[in-house]
Amino acid sequence: MSKIFGGRYEVLERIGAGGMAIVYKAKDILLNRVVTIKVLREQFVTDEDFIRRFRREAQSAASLSHPNIVSVYDVGKEEDTEYIVMEYVEGRNLKEIIREYAPLSTDQSINLGRQITEAIQNAHEHHIIHRDIKPHNILVTEDGQVKVTDFGIARAVSSATVTHTGDIIGSVHYLSPEQAKGLQSNEQSDIYSLGIVLYELITGKVPYDGETPITIALKHLQEQAVLPSKINPRIEKEFEAVIMRAIAKSPEQRYLSAKDLLTDLNHIQAGRPISSVAIPLTDDSEATQTHKGMGKILAPIQPNDSPVGGKTSPAKTEKKDNKKRRKWIVGGLVLLFLLLAIWLIAKNLTTGETKVPDVVGKASPVAEQFLKAEGLTLDPNVIEGFSDTIAKDLIIDQEPKAGTSVKLGRAIKVTVSKGPETAIFPDVTTVKTSKANAIIQIENEGFTGEITFEAQPDATVPKGFVLAQSVMPGATWAKTAPFKLTISDGALKETINMPYVLGMTSVEAKALLEKNDLIVLIESQTTTAYAKDVVISTTPKPGESIVQGSEVTMVVSIGPGPLAQGIDPVAALAQIIGSVSIKR
Repeated sequence: MSKIFGGRYEVLERIGAGGMAIVYKAKDILLNRVVTIKVLREQFVTDEDFIRRFRREAQSAASLSHPNIVSVYDVGKEEDTEYIVMEYVEGRNLKEIIREYAPLSTDQSINLGRQITEAIQNAHEHHIIHRDIKPHNILVTEDGQVKVTDFGIARAVSSATVTHTGDIIGSVHYLSPEQAKGLQSNEQSDIYSLGIVLYELITGKVPYDGETPITIALKHLQEQAVLPSKINPRIEKEFEAVIMRAIAKSPEQRYLSAKDLLTDLNHIQAGRPISSVAIPLTDDSEATQTHKGMGKILAPIQPNDSPVGGKTSPAKTEKKDNKKRRKWIVGGLVLLFLLLAIWLIAKNLTTGETKVPDVVGKASPVAEQFLKAEGLTLDPNVIEGFSDTIAKDLIIDQEPKAGTSVKLGRAIKVTVSKGPETAIFPDVTTVKTSKANAIIQIENEGFTGEITFEAQPDATVPKGFVLAQSVMPGATWAKTAPFKLTISDGALKETINMPYVLGMTSVEAKALLEKNDLIVLIESQTTTAYAKDVVISTTPKPGESIVQGSEVTMVVSIGPGPLAQGIDPVAALAQIIGSVSIKR
C-alpha cells in the first residue's frame, strides 16, 4: 500500500534525493492534482531549532505566487517525519541542461536569465532572499518555462548542514564573496549567484573551480573571472558586461536590485543600450577598454611606480593595503576551516561513534565519499539485488540503516540494484487461448504486473479469447511491469427493433427474444386484466431500437386474472385477443 502523508498526499514514486530531503511525486487526493513532497532526512528531525527555522522559512516561501517560482502548498508532520508539499514541475533542472547543451546562445541565455531574475525580483519584493541560487534549484519545463525552487529554505538549512560536505561542494561554485567571508547575505548575494549561473550558461563553465571547497571560496574572494568572451567569442559584448557587473566582488559595484538587472536584460533583448557599468577585466593591459553600449567606464587607478616627493604614491599605498586585506581574509578563512576540522575530529575522538548517513539511491563512489566524511568505510563485498524502483547500479539497501550510531571505522554493507527482474514474455495471441488461460500462462512465466483488459469486437476470434497483447511475444520484460491484453467481444452487434411479444406466454416471448440475440430478464406482476403467464409489457417498448446482446425486461402476469373478478372468461379472452390483434 502506498504511503499517505497528512491523510491526503499519496506517494506515487521517488523522483530524487539531496542532502536535506528525499523527493517524491505524489497525488493530492483531496484536490486531485499531482504534487511534489520533500521529506526531511532523519538526521534533521531531532534538531528542534532546525525544524522551527525550516517551517518558518517554508511558510514564508508559501506566500510567494509567481509563474517562475515553484509554489509551496503545505508544510506538515507525519509521526516523526517532517515534509513540505510543493508544486510538481514536469521538466529538468538547469544543471542537466547545461551539461547537455552549454554553451547556449546569447538569446537562449537571456531568455532563461530574464525568467530567473523575475522570480528573484518577486521574492526580494516580499523580503525573501534565496541564498542558494544555483542551476540545481532551477527547473525548466519542456516548453521553456523556468521555475525556481527552495526559496528561503537555504537559511534554515545552512546552520544544520555545516558537516555535510556534499552540500557545501554543490553550492560553493555559486557562493557570493560576502557569503564566503561568513557575512550576512542580502539581495545582491542572490544577484551574484545568478551572475555565475548566466556565466555558466553562455560558456559551459563556472568562473571559479578547484579541488576543494576552500580553494573555490578563496577564488571568489581573490581572483578575477576570465571574461566570458575569452571562452565563447560569440557572446554579445552588452551581455558580457551585464554578467561581469553581476559577479563584481564588491556589492557596491553590482546591480543594486534584481529589477535593475532585469531592465538591462530586457534592453539587450530589444536591441537598446544598457546602463553604464565598469567591467572587472582579467589583466591590466585591458583595464581601459570599453564595450559598445556601456558608456563611460570607471577611471582606472593611475600607475605610479616611483615615490612622489619622497613619499609613497597613493596607488602604491592602496595596492599594499589591498594585499594586507587579502592576507587577512585568506588567513581568517584558513583558520576558520582548521578550527572546524579540529572540532569535528575532537568530537569524534571523544565519542568514538558516529551516525550512519543515508546512502540509499546513490552510486557506490558517491556513497563512499559520504561514509568517509563521517569516518566510515564502504564494505568491498557488495551484494546485488533486483529493484523495481531504484535504477541499476544505485544502492537499494544498507546495513546498518541510516541514522544508526556505530563505531568509527565501521564498514557499511550495501546492496546495489541490478534493475528490475526480467523474463521473456510469452505469446498468448493464438486463437485457442482464452482470457483465463492467457493469465495462467503469463503468471507461470513469473510476470506479476498489473493487467489491463480491453474488449474489442471481432468476427474471427471467439468471444472471451485473446486478440492482442501490448508486449511483443519473445520480448524481454520486467516481471512487475504492467501490460495490456485485448480480448475478443465476438462479432460486431447489430441494432434491431424490439420484437412485439405482448399477450404471448412467457415461454413464447422468451424464445422469440433470445432468437434475436437479446438477454431476457423477467419480472412478475399481480393483475386482474391479464391471464396468468401472459406478457403485460416490455422494456424497451415494442418497436424501439436496441443493440443485439443487450438486456431486455418483460413483465409477466401472475394472476389472478379476469376469472377471479367474476368476469366471463370467454369474453375476457376475446377482449384480450382483440386488443392484441389491434396493437399488432
